[in-house]
Amino acid sequence: MMNQLELKHLKMIQAIAETGNVTRAADKLFITQSALSQQLKDIESRLKTDLFFRTRKKMILTSIGQNLLKTANRIIGIVNEAEAEIAKTVSGEKGELRVGTHCIFCYKWLPSAMNSFQRKFPDVKFEIGASDDPSGELESKKFDLVITTASSSNDNCEYTSLFSDQLVCILPAKHPFSTRPFIHLEDFASMDMISHTEKSKNRFCQFILKPQGIEPRRFMTVGQPQAIIDMVAAGFGVGVFPGWAVRDSLSPTGITALPISRKGLPLTWYAAFLKRTTLPIFLNEFIRIAKGINF
Repeated sequence: MMNQLELKHLKMIQAIAETGNVTRAADKLFITQSALSQQLKDIESRLKTDLFFRTRKKMILTSIGQNLLKTANRIIGIVNEAEAEIAKTVSGEKGELRVGTHCIFCYKWLPSAMNSFQRKFPDVKFEIGASDDPSGELESKKFDLVITTASSSNDNCEYTSLFSDQLVCILPAKHPFSTRPFIHLEDFASMDMISHTEKSKNRFCQFILKPQGIEPRRFMTVGQPQAIIDMVAAGFGVGVFPGWAVRDSLSPTGITALPISRKGLPLTWYAAFLKRTTLPIFLNEFIRIAKGINF
């Protein structure tokens, strides 16, 4: 007796009750009269009760049919509302975009991207937060998209490149190394380094210096990028930044930025998101806006 009713049965009951006639109800549902008659006969057989009294002029609901019509109206209304919400999300009229940033330097360009995005999608709720584990946070639905420089081999995630840059070493303009064409990795062993993350989470230290057996002479953690720039300018150490993040800070603060190693250290920024057959229009648009940011 359980799970006999389907949405098509509810729509059928609603259509026959509205038209009072199987022929007109079939037209309303875009199916043949014989198919609708068979559908009604089949569900009445399953439920072991009549839903309509058959008269020459009109089909009239039984008491069970009347109760079922109330249920049909309620459920079909809920389904229609759900479909309308989905349509608004797919079209970009409404929805939510939660963006995680794997690097604090993103906040230098994100406000501009957010403004462009919200002008185009004013009814899409936009949230932003710090990301520590891009693939894990995407899989847990904490974020819909993560901006990161670290791609992974996770089969559930897709990485779209946004723009490329390189890591640079910032140091005071009067530093003994400031006239060199680039900084050797070995030079960091004689320098004090200032970073926005602790050494164990600093990707440059862990993935570039450590495999070479190189440790900065001293390591300081300062949470804000601008504070790092000010401390470097004051001669307290050097920093490692994406080139675009400090480009506007060089002349006014008396610091210089040099490539790291003869070949430089290229850096690619990615938009990471879960693989799926279709992406919301507004997620694709945010990626397009991020790709178009001029530094």
